[in-house]
Amino acid sequence: MYGFIVLLTALGALQGCQKKEAFPEDAGIDKSKYEYVSDWQEGYLDIHQISTGRGNVAWLVLPDGTTMLVDMGDLGADIYSQEIMKPKPSSTKSPAEWVAQYIRHFSAPLDNDGKLDYVFLTHFHGDHIGAFDRLAVTDPDKNYKLQGITHLAELLEIDKLVDRAYPNYDIPSASAVSASNSGFSNYREFVRAREAAGKSNEMFSVGSNSQFVLLHKANSYPNFSIRNLAGNLNVWTGSGTSVSQYPMSTTDENEYSCAIRLSYGKFDWYTGGDVKNEGLEAKIAEAAGATDVVVCNHHAYSDAMHTLFIQKMAATAYVIPVWDYYHPQPDPLTRMLSTNLYAGDRMVFAAGLVESNRIRLGDNGAKIKPDGHIMIRVYPGGDTWQVFVLNDSDEDYEIIYKTDILNSK
Repeated sequence: MYGFIVLLTALGALQGCQKKEAFPEDAGIDKSKYEYVSDWQEGYLDIHQISTGRGNVAWLVLPDGTTMLVDMGDLGADIYSQEIMKPKPSSTKSPAEWVAQYIRHFSAPLDNDGKLDYVFLTHFHGDHIGAFDRLAVTDPDKNYKLQGITHLAELLEIDKLVDRAYPNYDIPSASAVSASNSGFSNYREFVRAREAAGKSNEMFSVGSNSQFVLLHKANSYPNFSIRNLAGNLNVWTGSGTSVSQYPMSTTDENEYSCAIRLSYGKFDWYTGGDVKNEGLEAKIAEAAGATDVVVCNHHAYSDAMHTLFIQKMAATAYVIPVWDYYHPQPDPLTRMLSTNLYAGDRMVFAAGLVESNRIRLGDNGAKIKPDGHIMIRVYPGGDTWQVFVLNDSDEDYEIIYKTDILNSK
């Protein structure tokens, strides 16, 4: 369903909602009584952090209708000793199938059947590209299995694929990249198939502001850009497209994650995969500057979201891609909420939060907004924006929480 459908009594409850309430199970309920997010229209920037309970995935519709996907994770089979989310909205489809359905739903105004102009993969861990484990689907006509990004590519057209190490996959070394994910060879076969089909694949270019550009009406939005901030231990210097290498010796795949800053007028949005080293985070934050919305590094685990990063980013809203007991951890959450690090109000959203972790996090856990699909809408020109949390337990995407309209920094 498209367009705002407003029931005043329901709206009153939504305005003050701090806890996600279960929707009635009655199949005959009149869903027109709930509020739904309005259609994207030209000039809007819509950023969707999609909740599947199984990995990181964000989908963006840029002001001229250009589309971009950031990661397509699929954890695969449950191997966790602590609580993990149930698949959202259910286990009847794979994460890629649910993501494709979500994208097609919100792509209706674009009339493009969910086509993805860009797919940007921050790094090669399974919760960002697919685990390629025993749950992966075998296609007899392909040399690779379908899970995560390889499955989504069967469902939606992908124009350009950008990852951190194409074409040689040897940063820091071929063996280190292969060891980063037990199913990485499956991803390589997928990329080879794209090459054979003449499809576009590129290596992420740190420092560039021309790798991800508006494809339809760029001249209409001169105040829009995407800057490639960091990747493969290189960080943009803030001057031109020059970069400097961060002095660290590691084979940790997380630290090679790629980070971008999207800017639309005064509004800025950051995402950086699973970067976690304290000094590297600080360098990235220095390059990014104050940012309205920050997608938390490494899912706000205990080894990320350090003090200097938080101080320099000074975010109004944090978004945590999370689905298990381990994310977020208490210390990073405490730092994000601390007004000693920077002044002003801030909000924390989690695309999923298991109850055992919310309880463990205590008072700070109660400050995390209701979980679900987190949609950020930036209004034309980039001066104002708003956050909507959409129900991730069914296929209608009702609004379960929304902020007031906020001013960009």
